[in-house]
Amino acid sequence: MAAPALAGAGVAPLQRVLLASDGSPGAAQALQRLLALRAQLREPAALEVHVVNVQRPVSGDVASFVPKTSLDDYHHERAEAALQPARAALAAAGVPFKEHQHVGDPGAAISDVAAAQGCDLIVMGAQGLGSHTAALLGSVAARTLHLSRVPVMVVRA
Repeated sequence: MAAPALAGAGVAPLQRVLLASDGSPGAAQALQRLLALRAQLREPAALEVHVVNVQRPVSGDVASFVPKTSLDDYHHERAEAALQPARAALAAAGVPFKEHQHVGDPGAAISDVAAAQGCDLIVMGAQGLGSHTAALLGSVAARTLHLSRVPVMVVRA
């Protein structure tokens, strides 16, 4: 539904959107949906876009033998690679964005970033690169839906 119709219905217009990005095909689909949604807004340039990548922590066994700086570098390198497709697409579309990188439970971190940044909507793919999947919906998407107080748009490829 286009933003003017939403505004006329008494619903506040979108001001901030969080895109969950892990470099997967599902995340690419979510990004395309976000760009299409932005194009429908009366003032697309007014939409503040945030992009988040959350890396899962390594197991405690590994963490006890690997220096923290090495783990930090590992997580940062993986986040950089995962965010690169979203960065390139947003830059090509001329969309400024703010970036967030975290390590932890992806569903919880995504919902926490959305709340902390005052986002009106989370946009994410139905299934990403996570190693655990639920029956019909990726486990990260399912957990984000469960934890978030912000509406979540789950985009299926």
